[in-house]
Amino acid sequence: MNCIKDQEKAYSFLDKIINKNKKISHAYLIETNGYNDYKIFIKHMVKSILCSDIEDDSYIKKIDTLVENDSYPDLKYIYPDGNYIKKEQILSLEQEFSKKSLLDNKLIYVIDGAEKLNDSSANTILKFLEEPEEDIIAILVTNNRYKVLETILSRCQIIALSNNEIQLDIIDEINLFVKDLFITKKLIINYDLYLNSLFVDRKKAVESLEIIEQILYNYVNEYSIPKEIEDMLKVKESKIVDYILIIDKEKSKLDYNINMKLWLTNLIAALMEVE
Repeated sequence: MNCIKDQEKAYSFLDKIINKNKKISHAYLIETNGYNDYKIFIKHMVKSILCSDIEDDSYIKKIDTLVENDSYPDLKYIYPDGNYIKKEQILSLEQEFSKKSLLDNKLIYVIDGAEKLNDSSANTILKFLEEPEEDIIAILVTNNRYKVLETILSRCQIIALSNNEIQLDIIDEINLFVKDLFITKKLIINYDLYLNSLFVDRKKAVESLEIIEQILYNYVNEYSIPKEIEDMLKVKESKIVDYILIIDKEKSKLDYNINMKLWLTNLIAALMEVE
């Protein structure tokens, strides 16, 4: 997969703000939107930030190699410890980044799974974001920005990735479902169709919902969407955000053994309640 081709807009935006405008923010939030190769983009972003003021090609090559091999000393990744990112992990980060850069460059930390910051860790990282040191850069990563606390989100520059991987075997049903969202009684009319194609079982349901969410995300983020449904999406962004939140909530219920018919009935009922 060619990440540069897939994420042409994101790479172009990154090049503009870092390499051309030389404006590096103290905090970014990368919304992956289900894009599997987002880590390639993250590493490119890290290298761009670290090399923004460097003209020595040999030094740039050294940084590139260290970042690619996950051995750059002033770059720290934080992942969920179990179900959450814990306060202790953030405190450890703060202590480590209180020291001077080993390579006399910027200190960068990447929080992968920012939506899994619990109350304690979220409050701790918030203080870190509110009083940023000049050479400390935060990169928060999440699949869905709406899962991240607004107080954290508001302090970050958002870069949204796109995901153009759509399963061709169900694309017609996916597009029809999105159309029916805006004439919700049709969700009931086509109930059996959806039950037997998009929501046959839990695995298929998760895959289908992620594609549906992606189409809605793309609209909100002004990325391309299927022409078949483009006219249907000319509605208030807040309504689409409500659909995304409902879909994401119902998707989480698929982690458990449930009756698919009852689950789909509840999903459609919740979607129909959106004004």
